[in-house]
Amino acid sequence: MTIVAAIPAYNEEIAIGSVIARAKQHVDEVLVIDDGSADKTAQVAELMGATVIVHEQNSGKGVALRTAFRWAQHKDFDIMVTIDADGQHCPDEIPQVVEPILWKQADVVNGARFLKGHCVDVPKYRRVGQEVLTLATNMTADVKLTDSQSGFRAFSKETFGIFKFNNAGMGVESEMINDAAAAGFKITEVPITCRYDVEGSTFNPVKHGVSVLNSIIVQFQKKHPLLYFGVPGAFLLIFGLLLAFRTLFIFQSTGAFAIGTSLIAMTFSMVGIFGMFSGLILNSLATQINDLKKSNA
Repeated sequence: MTIVAAIPAYNEEIAIGSVIARAKQHVDEVLVIDDGSADKTAQVAELMGATVIVHEQNSGKGVALRTAFRWAQHKDFDIMVTIDADGQHCPDEIPQVVEPILWKQADVVNGARFLKGHCVDVPKYRRVGQEVLTLATNMTADVKLTDSQSGFRAFSKETFGIFKFNNAGMGVESEMINDAAAAGFKITEVPITCRYDVEGSTFNPVKHGVSVLNSIIVQFQKKHPLLYFGVPGAFLLIFGLLLAFRTLFIFQSTGAFAIGTSLIAMTFSMVGIFGMFSGLILNSLATQINDLKKSNA
């Protein structure tokens, strides 16, 4: 099988050469997507023998990966491995990441940093954030992964065309898991190592995490509208009814009508009913759309 390693890169001239040199030992071709770098990333990649596609401006990891997958699909590669350009991943682990695909045991392989005690030196603030994002991704995609934000993955060619790449930024990692699961592809994990003694992401970790979580919430809203709108609506309706009963209790006890409480009760009840009906309607539409897609497939 032919294997290509795709490396999205943005201002990574220091580490990119080493990543390419080591990756070339395990794949047939290395593709670097220079996403609008202001340094010599593209030039270094070309000197190291990689195929380079340059984006004129920085558009985000999601756009870079979309370029890589469309290119691999056109070139008819059998397997694509994605790996980060900053040196945190070990390219020598490519064989173990692609192995489940070679043995037809999986369609997507996720390199997991936290299996079997790997990457125990992860900064605590990152570990907590990654746990939250992984939990949210698992709920949205109905999968059981330990590391939803890993950039070290392998994909069989059957999966190349199913990714939507709606998210241009770092939320693409969770989006791809959701797309693969929705399409019925088998996803598995293998343990990988990682380094945090190299310069990491240039993004603010809090801003990065909030951005990814927002992307996951949007995906959850589309996939589970009844839960997203209906459950909060039910809680609001129950709260509104409790306030309504309290209004009646106050009136019976004192003879005074609690206008403020009654208005709040009406507001919560109406918003709750609207949320529940919205969830039901959107869930019905989503079900019909999925049925149409299945019938046309």
